[in-house]
Amino acid sequence: MISRKLAQGFVLAVALGLTAVLATGVYRGNTRKEQQAERLSEVRDASEAEMKLTDMEYTEMQEGRRLWSLKASEAKYFQSEQRSLLTSVHFTFYFQNGEEASLHSERGILYAGSKNIELWDSVRATLPRGFEVSTERIFYEHQRQVIFSETPIQIAGPEGQLSGGNWEYSLQERKASLKGGVKVTLSSWPPTTNPTQ
Repeated sequence: MISRKLAQGFVLAVALGLTAVLATGVYRGNTRKEQQAERLSEVRDASEAEMKLTDMEYTEMQEGRRLWSLKASEAKYFQSEQRSLLTSVHFTFYFQNGEEASLHSERGILYAGSKNIELWDSVRATLPRGFEVSTERIFYEHQRQVIFSETPIQIAGPEGQLSGGNWEYSLQERKASLKGGVKVTLSSWPPTTNPTQ
C-alpha cells in the first residue's frame, strides 16, 4: 500500500517535471519565433519605405551646440511609423568639454517622434577615458540622454575588463552601471598613476 502511493507520487513528480520542461521549451520557441517575425517584418517593411536616403547624416542641436549626430550609409523612412531603418550606423554624442562618445553598428532604427535610437548587429562603442564597449543591441533614450543595453555586454578599459548582463550609461552624468552576472578582470591593482613633474 505504501509502496503503491510512493510509486504514484514518483510518477506524479516525473510528470510535473516533464510538463515544466515542455512548457519552458514551448515558451522559448515562441519567444524566438516572435523575434524572428519582428526581424522579418523589418526586412519586409524595408521594401515599403516612403523614402530612401544614401549617405544620410542628421545632427541634433540643443541650445546652439551639437548634442549628437547620426550617420548611416542608408536610411529607409516609414512615415506611418515615424521611424527610419538604418544601415552601417555611426552615432556620436558630443560632451560640453569637447569629448565624444561614439557608437557603431551594422543596423539601427531612428524613431523620429521621440528621437530614440536602437542599434544592433555588432555594436561597438567608444567612451571617454579609453573605454570600449561591445554588445549585440544598444538603445539611446533621447529624453533621459541615456545609452543602455539589455543584452550581454563587454567593456574594456585602461585598467581591465568588465562583462555583465545589462548596462546603462548616463551621458549627462557620465556614469555607468553594470548588472547581471558582473565579472571584472583588472590589469593592475592598485591603478597606476602618473607622477607629477
